[in-house]
Amino acid sequence: MKLYEYEGKALLAKAGIPVPKGDVVAGPTEAVAVAAELGYPVVLKSQVLRGGRGKAGGIRFAADGDALVREAEALLALSIGGERVEKLLIEERLTVARELYAGITLDPLTLLPQLMISPSGGMDIETVAHSTPGKLYRLPLDPLDLPGLPQVIDLVLMAGLQGEEMLRVAGTVQNLIRAYFRYEAITVEINPLIIDAQGRVLAADAKLEIDDSALGRQKEAASFTRRERLLDPLEAEAKAGDIAYVRMDEGNVGLVSGGAGLGMASMDMIFVHGGVPANFLDLGGNATQERTAAALRIVLKTPGVEGILINLFGGINNCESMAKGIAQVLDALHPPQAIVVKMRGHSQDEGWAILEARQISIVKFGTTEEAVLLLMAKLKERGVRGSGHTG
Repeated sequence: MKLYEYEGKALLAKAGIPVPKGDVVAGPTEAVAVAAELGYPVVLKSQVLRGGRGKAGGIRFAADGDALVREAEALLALSIGGERVEKLLIEERLTVARELYAGITLDPLTLLPQLMISPSGGMDIETVAHSTPGKLYRLPLDPLDLPGLPQVIDLVLMAGLQGEEMLRVAGTVQNLIRAYFRYEAITVEINPLIIDAQGRVLAADAKLEIDDSALGRQKEAASFTRRERLLDPLEAEAKAGDIAYVRMDEGNVGLVSGGAGLGMASMDMIFVHGGVPANFLDLGGNATQERTAAALRIVLKTPGVEGILINLFGGINNCESMAKGIAQVLDALHPPQAIVVKMRGHSQDEGWAILEARQISIVKFGTTEEAVLLLMAKLKERGVRGSGHTG
């Protein structure tokens, strides 16, 4: 379960990580009351589960009460990534001396959590990894042998910190490691991790996702409820069509797969070869022409998708029917995205013929990796960022 920023910060604070003073509100009147306690200026931060909040205008500043009311009303009228803003986090405005990045997520290659630190805080970590990979420092985390403070200090030193600042950041990062495992997280990020003018180290933002299977054990997260209507519009559309679809944040490669295992393998291979999956979609064992068409339409509507991998197997499913569904969408929408189809199995020759008639690139007897490499090559020809090999 993804947490709102204020929820993530509450858990980080319990783990010993300093956060800015502030409180969550549902309206301008509450915002004014919180700001009166904090003192101006303050920052207003939309509480949404989707990424890209800053680029969408979801963070504002106020120097007085009139500006606060005006900005709060504007933010509460926003919809970001299809999600309506219903709560705001009102915080003290920090005087920033330095911004860092610190995060932990699962490495799809080693299947171990990976700690990442960068002196380029405030930027998307994907941008840092692509444009300045030398500024992203990594440390694999073995759950049975977690690093001690000396190892964390070595990593922080690589990021260019020294003296008291280095020690304070290292202590915060060590607490972040503890929080990751304590809360059974999938991902935890602080971006930016701030060093302010007074030398304080603070989590200015927090992204935390807890493993759904662990929620029953996480008493601190028991009050973090979610309403069905907060479901992403595309996820809701997929659910209505009985299609397994999960949207990722800021990916560039869409995916349609004929099986959960095939889909997970496809996502891993996309990561390996420099792409970022924009979604997970599994057609399952009932991939009719209509359901295949519906699935492709959903992926085409997924924000940020510049290329699509369609990885299908005609065992229970029929390749000809699935190809007809793909063709139905292509003929109607003429999508501009690069598309590669890997398809084998029952009625494969008929399916291939349908797609070849529409000049779709097909991997007939090759591997998923070959299909991903072909798609990455097509994206590279178009000058798409993040289409190069990273291995």
